[in-house]
Amino acid sequence: MFIHRPTEMKRPENPGFRFYVGLGIFIASFFMLPSGLILREFIAGSFLKGVVLGVFWISAPLMKIGSIAILGKTSYAWINYQLHYFYHKVAKPHQITPLRYNIGLVMFVLPFLPNYMISFMPHLVPIALSTRYIIIIASDAMFLASLFVLGGDFWDKLRALFVYKAKARFEPESE
Repeated sequence: MFIHRPTEMKRPENPGFRFYVGLGIFIASFFMLPSGLILREFIAGSFLKGVVLGVFWISAPLMKIGSIAILGKTSYAWINYQLHYFYHKVAKPHQITPLRYNIGLVMFVLPFLPNYMISFMPHLVPIALSTRYIIIIASDAMFLASLFVLGGDFWDKLRALFVYKAKARFEPESE
């Protein structure tokens, strides 16, 4: 269920030292199992290898739970505020310029050419298989990047392709 949140949130106070300790423990928990795998190679007995690996394996989720407890509600509110602030200041859709829109359209259409040529006319592109993979991956990345360059309004236009009752409405040009 979508809940609309107001654009302005009350800024919570920075949790300070508690936040950094909790975040450090949370990040360190991701390195516990690889550390255990490395340390077991330096131990001679198989029983001790199992104990070391078991301790490091069990400690990772316990550290995650402990870090959440250390972070607490104040850190959660602060993280939530920072993500909300980032979205509304940086990632929120805004009006794009005609130049950016045209560049985005070129980026949107251009990747179809090498994919079409490699698929249907491979004799025109006699290159190694690994180079073909690089071309395909690069053209797919350009296509995905074009969706972000084109902006939020284009996402609505793209969505309208899949809505049966969607109609195109053209605004009159104003001088």
